[in-house]
Amino acid sequence: MMKKWMVFIFVLTSFLLLTGCWNKMELDESGFVMAIALDQGKGGRLELTTQMYRPNADKGGDGGTSNHSKNLLIKTEDDSVFEAIRDIPLHLGRKANWTHTRIILIGERLARSTDVGKLIDFFYRDHETRHTISIMITKGRAGKILEKQPAIEQTIGQQLLLTKQVSYRNAAKSMDTTLLKLGLQMNSPQSDSSITYVYEDKRAKDMFNAAGLALLKKGKMKSVLSSKKVEGLVMLRNEFKSGIIELSCPGKKSETESFEIFKLRTQLKPRLIGDKVSVLVKTEAEGAIGELKCTELKTRKDEAEFLHKMEEEIKKQMLATIHDLQTYKMDIIDIGNKIARSHFKKWEEMKGEWDKQFATIPFDIHVKLKLITTGTVIGRPTVSGEER
Repeated sequence: MMKKWMVFIFVLTSFLLLTGCWNKMELDESGFVMAIALDQGKGGRLELTTQMYRPNADKGGDGGTSNHSKNLLIKTEDDSVFEAIRDIPLHLGRKANWTHTRIILIGERLARSTDVGKLIDFFYRDHETRHTISIMITKGRAGKILEKQPAIEQTIGQQLLLTKQVSYRNAAKSMDTTLLKLGLQMNSPQSDSSITYVYEDKRAKDMFNAAGLALLKKGKMKSVLSSKKVEGLVMLRNEFKSGIIELSCPGKKSETESFEIFKLRTQLKPRLIGDKVSVLVKTEAEGAIGELKCTELKTRKDEAEFLHKMEEEIKKQMLATIHDLQTYKMDIIDIGNKIARSHFKKWEEMKGEWDKQFATIPFDIHVKLKLITTGTVIGRPTVSGEER
């Protein structure tokens, strides 16, 4: 008898531990959102463009194919993001599901007039959204970008996401901005922030470029950092994955030599002496020669001179980035946050005038570059019409 009671209690306990489906929703009741665009609408209202995934768009009758795109766009307009989202089922007949959302686009006009953090507050609170969703600010209207057809991917949302990721990882022309990273930036003691910038490619109908950064002060967009300057920023922030450094040939501006960086590490240390702040930057990198056009590496001395030129070029890029950021008074290198962590009382004294102080900080930069390979067994241009 005791054995039967034990079995009964075990089975009952097992049922209690099983997960339930109190908030279940069938697939045919959901519309999966791949990307959204936020723009300033008429009369100060918010315009929301939602790109829904249409799974059967490529299937036609009798085994054929359909011309329908997988990109289904729905436009709604209201006073808030939440209310505009609630209007989606009126057009779709399904509730918007955010579990597979890839990207959020914000039009530049809206980003300049509205606190971006407050604008996207809904996506931090909703239980379906992932904090790994990428964010971009678009030149012109964000909804117009979603009207383009994807070049390779199934949806324009996925195309935007992968373009941004490759731009960051392979070329250092942008940075990886997500809901989580943006939230951390905006909630830091020094809250200047950056978001990936995207714009249409005028040379091709459905192409766009994810290059450069939109710079935000107190949540609002103030300026744009060019893709060339982003390379220096990524190095300074110790977030560099890989990229190319180019150097013009002496007396031949049309010819350049290139060096591919495989690995780069930067230590950035603020130094306080009284009320004065300076920054020491130490960068170590290694890589390979990409192109040689006007240099021959026959000896160790030749190699050392070539590396020194590349080190100076890296330093030059960093200083150019710092110059722009100091001109904009945008501390997205996190100098203020580093001071706040190590000298909190001192930071409390200086944070009120930090923008002005950041604009005058001197930077002492040291770069050490290591050559892993020349790419060939000879240290000179592999093919050349010039006599040797």
